Amino acid sequence: MRERIKVVAEELLVKFGYRGFSFGQISEILGTTRANLHYHFGSKDGLVEEVLEDYANKTLDAYREIWTDTATTLRQKVEGTVQMAHRRYLRYNPTGDNGEPWSLMIRLRNDTDALTPKMRTKLQQVTREFEMLVRAGVRTAIQSGELAADSPQEKLVIQLVNIIHYAGSVTRDHGHFGRLADLWEATLSTIERAYTSKKIPAKAKA
Repeated sequence: MRERIKVVAEELLVKFGYRGFSFGQISEILGTTRANLHYHFGSKDGLVEEVLEDYANKTLDAYREIWTDTATTLRQKVEGTVQMAHRRYLRYNPTGDNGEPWSLMIRLRNDTDALTPKMRTKLQQVTREFEMLVRAGVRTAIQSGELAADSPQEKLVIQLVNIIHYAGSVTRDHGHFGRLADLWEATLSTIERAYTSKKIPAKAKA
């Protein structure tokens, strides 16, 4: 029951945000009582904190697998990131490009002033870890010779991380996922044209 509650809670939070989410909605969907929800999680905030913790950790694990892989190129890392985002997008837009919200963390950031300190701390932690992971990916691209040694690492990290942070806003404002994919491609193509190394990466020689 706890897992069923969290699944429904996540879906409702993504669709309606923190302010538009209630125990009443969950109890109606699951056919249970509000008392049962309080029994498992204590309060709305307790439930949201646990849902956010699980979601954030799973997201970080997925990004960690993508961005710390030393065997993939920067383009492959970006492609993996786009594919992951598209899967999540389709979960909340199953019939196509409806522009519906699909990212829990981006949705909650819109309600930051109403969140508990624990929720805000988790969102800040995720932001910092995203930057660390993307930095690791950019550093690998430089060290392997894929990008030039004098590439402005931190400026590239800022560009890439901000797309991750605002991906949900891009699809919402434009009403379709393709705009996000185009933004990733435009950014990556610009980076490649400006900073691709003229030497052959060590991996490519083998």
